[in-house]
Amino acid sequence: MQRIEGAVQNYAWGSHESLAKLQGRPLPTAQPEAELWFGAHPGAPGVLLNLIESDPEGQLGKGHTRLPFLLKLLAAERALSIQVHPTKAQAEAGFAAENAAGVDRGAFERNYKDDNHKPELLVALGTFEAMAGFRPAARTAELLDWLALPELDFLRGDLHGAVECALKLPERELSGIIDALTGRCQQLAADADDWKGEVADLVLRLEEQYPNDRGVFFALLLNRVVLEEGEALYLDAGQLHAYVRGTGVEIMANSDNVLRCGLTSKHIDVDELLSVVRWEELDDPRLRADADGVYHTPAKEFSLRRLEGEAGVPGPAIVLAVGGVARCGELHIDSGSAAWVPAGEEARVSGRAFIARPGE
Repeated sequence: MQRIEGAVQNYAWGSHESLAKLQGRPLPTAQPEAELWFGAHPGAPGVLLNLIESDPEGQLGKGHTRLPFLLKLLAAERALSIQVHPTKAQAEAGFAAENAAGVDRGAFERNYKDDNHKPELLVALGTFEAMAGFRPAARTAELLDWLALPELDFLRGDLHGAVECALKLPERELSGIIDALTGRCQQLAADADDWKGEVADLVLRLEEQYPNDRGVFFALLLNRVVLEEGEALYLDAGQLHAYVRGTGVEIMANSDNVLRCGLTSKHIDVDELLSVVRWEELDDPRLRADADGVYHTPAKEFSLRRLEGEAGVPGPAIVLAVGGVARCGELHIDSGSAAWVPAGEEARVSGRAFIARPGE
């Protein structure tokens, strides 16, 4: 077993308090801290990457050379970009096509950084707000009727057409429509006490964080989801989503493939995004653990368990402590830190922790 520390990612949407508070560090931090990475990702080299590279089969098991997932602590103070991830086949085709076209992997306009998909699971450590999947059409129609703005009629009808119009709306028309929308939301939000008022409030917050950004339209199309501690959100390929605010544990397949469509200054490839999105409604994207604390997903790259108590943990596994000191074998792990259990070993784990393992 080996203690491992997370690699801090200082993205602008991160928090000056959440991760530091979880780890018992002084507040506020000098820079926003968005994520702590625990894994063997080349973008955050550390102890675990060195261990695996020096003895892949000894650490991961016979026939395995790469840890298939990345585990994170995530803290969002501002909304992340509205984004979608490709399927494995789409990633392979897109990666090969951009390589053949000679697009540099670090280029601003590059869509596919690798040939993998990126299913992801986020478990809330407290109240966590997100947008995920298309809201049922009847509820979106109800919302648009309530707003009563003819300028938003382009969002009615089929989902593909609505999103394409939102993304291709001429710049000269954009600010006027957003001004009309935010003005109407200000009028209605104060007296609304239902889900429509919550969406109106979300629109106003997004516009304040990302002025004149067409991503604000997606608050009218996507489910607003509020998770409580222990509830989860599983996001498969093709599902539009954005984390809005909160702290959670996230696990994903190792990939950097992200196609964005709003709330960002990064590259937006409209046609490629339209080809990747799944054009279907998602009634309730929330996921809950089973009686053993396991979050069941279709992802083959990872499995995640929430532990409050004691259990035997076979390797390979990452044990991440949250909320107090956890014990992993002979190691004591402080909150916000982790331990690695290699293949062929089993550790007795106690306390509040998340256990990340390759999928089965």
